Amino acid sequence: MLRPGALIVLPPQSADEQGFEGLSKESVIEERLLSVVAAKHQDVLQQVRHRNDLHSAAVVAADTIVIAQLSDGTRLVLGQPGPVDWQADVRRWFSELLSERTHQVWTGLCISHGARTEHRIVRSQVTFCRLTSELIEWYIATGESLGKAGGYAIQGFGATLMQRLDGSLTNVIGLPLLEVMQTLQKVTQDE
Repeated sequence: MLRPGALIVLPPQSADEQGFEGLSKESVIEERLLSVVAAKHQDVLQQVRHRNDLHSAAVVAADTIVIAQLSDGTRLVLGQPGPVDWQADVRRWFSELLSERTHQVWTGLCISHGARTEHRIVRSQVTFCRLTSELIEWYIATGESLGKAGGYAIQGFGATLMQRLDGSLTNVIGLPLLEVMQTLQKVTQDE
Protein backbone atom coordinates (compact mmCIF):
# COMPACT_ATOMS: atom_id res chain seq x y z
CA MET A 1 0.00 0.00 0.00
CA LEU A 2 1.25 3.46 -0.86
CA ARG A 3 1.64 5.57 2.26
CA PRO A 4 2.36 9.28 2.40
CA GLY A 5 5.79 10.10 3.63
CA ALA A 6 8.71 12.40 3.33
CA LEU A 7 10.13 13.10 -0.08
CA ILE A 8 13.90 13.09 -0.26
CA VAL A 9 15.68 14.02 -3.47
CA LEU A 10 18.98 12.25 -3.98
CA PRO A 11 20.50 13.19 -7.31
CA PRO A 12 22.77 10.62 -8.93
CA GLN A 13 26.34 10.95 -7.72
CA SER A 14 27.57 11.13 -11.32
CA ALA A 15 26.19 13.41 -14.01
CA ASP A 16 27.76 11.22 -16.69
CA GLU A 17 25.23 9.39 -18.82
CA GLN A 18 24.88 7.92 -22.27
CA GLY A 19 23.80 10.37 -24.94
CA PHE A 20 21.41 10.04 -27.86
CA GLU A 21 23.69 11.31 -30.63
CA GLY A 22 23.16 9.45 -33.87
CA LEU A 23 20.09 7.57 -32.65
CA SER A 24 16.98 7.92 -34.81
CA LYS A 25 15.15 4.60 -34.67
CA GLU A 26 12.30 4.67 -32.13
CA SER A 27 13.14 1.31 -30.53
CA VAL A 28 16.80 2.29 -30.12
CA ILE A 29 15.86 5.65 -28.56
CA GLU A 30 13.48 3.83 -26.17
CA GLU A 31 16.21 1.37 -25.22
CA ARG A 32 18.73 4.15 -24.57
CA LEU A 33 16.25 6.19 -22.50
CA LEU A 34 15.44 3.19 -20.32
CA SER A 35 19.17 2.47 -19.98
CA VAL A 36 19.87 6.06 -18.84
CA VAL A 37 17.04 5.90 -16.31
CA ALA A 38 18.12 2.46 -15.04
CA ALA A 39 21.66 3.78 -14.46
CA LYS A 40 20.30 6.78 -12.51
CA HIS A 41 18.06 4.45 -10.53
CA GLN A 42 20.96 2.13 -9.68
CA ASP A 43 23.09 5.08 -8.58
CA VAL A 44 20.38 6.39 -6.24
CA LEU A 45 19.56 2.88 -5.01
CA GLN A 46 23.19 2.48 -3.90
CA GLN A 47 22.94 5.75 -1.98
CA VAL A 48 19.70 4.61 -0.31
CA ARG A 49 21.27 1.31 0.78
CA HIS A 50 23.94 3.23 2.68
CA ARG A 51 21.39 5.23 4.68
CA ASN A 52 19.63 3.54 7.58
CA ASP A 53 16.81 6.10 7.53
CA LEU A 54 15.83 5.11 3.96
CA HIS A 55 15.90 1.31 4.12
CA SER A 56 12.21 0.99 3.14
CA ALA A 57 12.10 3.86 0.66
CA ALA A 58 10.63 3.74 -2.81
CA VAL A 59 13.11 4.96 -5.42
CA VAL A 60 11.98 6.96 -8.45
CA ALA A 61 14.38 7.79 -11.28
CA ALA A 62 13.36 9.70 -14.41
CA ASP A 63 14.79 11.38 -17.47
CA THR A 64 12.98 13.45 -20.10
CA ILE A 65 13.89 13.89 -23.76
CA VAL A 66 12.40 15.86 -26.63
CA ILE A 67 12.21 14.21 -30.04
CA ALA A 68 11.83 16.36 -33.13
CA GLN A 69 11.39 15.10 -36.65
CA LEU A 70 13.49 16.27 -39.58
CA SER A 71 11.84 17.01 -42.92
CA ASP A 72 12.93 13.56 -44.20
CA GLY A 73 11.15 11.88 -41.27
CA THR A 74 14.31 11.10 -39.30
CA ARG A 75 13.95 11.50 -35.52
CA LEU A 76 16.37 13.75 -33.67
CA VAL A 77 16.68 13.75 -29.88
CA LEU A 78 17.10 17.26 -28.51
CA GLY A 79 18.88 17.34 -25.20
CA GLN A 80 19.70 20.46 -23.28
CA PRO A 81 21.18 23.30 -25.32
CA GLY A 82 24.97 23.40 -25.17
CA PRO A 83 26.62 25.28 -22.32
CA VAL A 84 28.77 27.53 -24.50
CA ASP A 85 26.54 28.85 -27.32
CA TRP A 86 23.14 27.68 -26.06
CA GLN A 87 21.35 30.56 -27.78
CA ALA A 88 22.43 29.28 -31.22
CA ASP A 89 21.11 25.79 -30.38
CA VAL A 90 17.75 27.20 -29.29
CA ARG A 91 17.47 29.46 -32.35
CA ARG A 92 18.18 26.54 -34.68
CA TRP A 93 15.88 24.10 -32.90
CA PHE A 94 13.01 26.56 -32.67
CA SER A 95 13.24 27.83 -36.25
CA GLU A 96 14.12 24.57 -38.03
CA LEU A 97 12.56 21.81 -35.92
CA LEU A 98 9.80 23.12 -33.64
CA SER A 99 8.05 26.09 -35.26
CA GLU A 100 4.53 25.09 -36.41
CA ARG A 101 5.43 21.43 -35.89
CA THR A 102 4.60 18.66 -33.48
CA HIS A 103 7.33 17.03 -31.43
CA GLN A 104 7.30 14.30 -28.80
CA VAL A 105 8.31 14.48 -25.16
CA TRP A 106 9.23 11.17 -23.52
CA THR A 107 9.97 10.59 -19.89
CA GLY A 108 11.55 7.30 -18.91
CA LEU A 109 10.74 6.03 -15.43
CA CYS A 110 12.34 3.38 -13.25
CA ILE A 111 10.52 2.97 -9.94
CA SER A 112 11.23 0.40 -7.26
CA HIS A 113 10.26 -0.60 -3.78
CA GLY A 114 11.83 -3.63 -2.15
CA ALA A 115 12.18 -6.38 -4.75
CA ARG A 116 9.70 -4.84 -7.19
CA THR A 117 10.86 -2.64 -10.06
CA GLU A 118 8.83 -1.17 -12.90
CA HIS A 119 10.09 0.57 -16.04
CA ARG A 120 7.99 2.65 -18.41
CA ILE A 121 8.06 5.49 -20.88
CA VAL A 122 5.38 8.19 -20.83
CA ARG A 123 4.84 10.01 -24.13
CA SER A 124 3.22 13.35 -24.91
CA GLN A 125 2.99 15.40 -28.09
CA VAL A 126 3.46 19.16 -28.20
CA THR A 127 2.69 21.38 -31.17
CA PHE A 128 4.29 24.81 -31.24
CA CYS A 129 2.78 27.89 -32.85
CA ARG A 130 4.60 29.79 -35.57
CA LEU A 131 7.83 30.97 -33.98
CA THR A 132 8.91 34.25 -35.50
CA SER A 133 12.46 35.53 -35.06
CA GLU A 134 11.15 38.12 -32.61
CA LEU A 135 9.35 35.51 -30.52
CA ILE A 136 12.43 33.27 -30.50
CA GLU A 137 14.68 36.14 -29.40
CA TRP A 138 12.20 37.13 -26.70
CA TYR A 139 12.11 33.57 -25.38
CA ILE A 140 15.90 33.25 -25.43
CA ALA A 141 16.08 36.47 -23.38
CA THR A 142 14.00 34.82 -20.62
CA GLY A 143 16.89 32.41 -19.95
CA GLU A 144 14.47 29.50 -19.49
CA SER A 145 16.19 27.42 -22.18
CA LEU A 146 19.19 26.66 -19.99
CA GLY A 147 19.13 23.13 -18.64
CA LYS A 148 15.90 22.20 -20.42
CA ALA A 149 15.47 19.34 -22.88
CA GLY A 150 14.40 20.86 -26.18
CA GLY A 151 15.37 24.30 -24.91
CA TYR A 152 12.03 25.27 -23.35
CA ALA A 153 10.11 25.13 -20.07
CA ILE A 154 6.40 24.59 -20.64
CA GLN A 155 5.73 25.47 -16.99
CA GLY A 156 7.06 28.97 -17.57
CA PHE A 157 7.14 31.39 -20.48
CA GLY A 158 7.48 28.37 -22.77
CA ALA A 159 3.71 27.90 -22.44
CA THR A 160 3.31 30.88 -24.79
CA LEU A 161 4.98 28.84 -27.57
CA MET A 162 2.58 25.92 -27.34
CA GLN A 163 -0.41 25.65 -29.64
CA ARG A 164 -1.51 22.17 -28.58
CA LEU A 165 -0.67 19.46 -26.05
CA ASP A 166 -1.73 15.83 -26.38
CA GLY A 167 -0.88 13.84 -23.28
CA SER A 168 0.42 14.73 -19.86
CA LEU A 169 1.41 18.31 -19.02
CA THR A 170 3.47 17.11 -16.06
CA ASN A 171 5.32 14.78 -18.43
CA VAL A 172 6.36 17.76 -20.54
CA ILE A 173 7.40 19.57 -17.36
CA GLY A 174 9.65 16.59 -16.60
CA LEU A 175 7.90 14.20 -14.20
CA PRO A 176 4.56 12.63 -15.19
CA LEU A 177 2.90 12.69 -11.78
CA LEU A 178 -0.15 10.54 -12.56
CA GLU A 179 2.01 7.78 -14.05
CA VAL A 180 4.51 8.01 -11.19
CA MET A 181 1.69 7.58 -8.66
CA GLN A 182 0.19 4.66 -10.61
CA THR A 183 3.57 2.95 -10.78
CA LEU A 184 4.29 3.59 -7.10
CA GLN A 185 0.95 2.00 -6.24
CA LYS A 186 1.86 -1.01 -8.37
CA VAL A 187 5.28 -1.57 -6.75
CA THR A 188 3.96 -1.07 -3.23
CA GLN A 189 0.72 -3.10 -3.52
CA ASP A 190 0.06 -5.96 -1.10
CA GLU A 191 2.41 -4.59 1.55
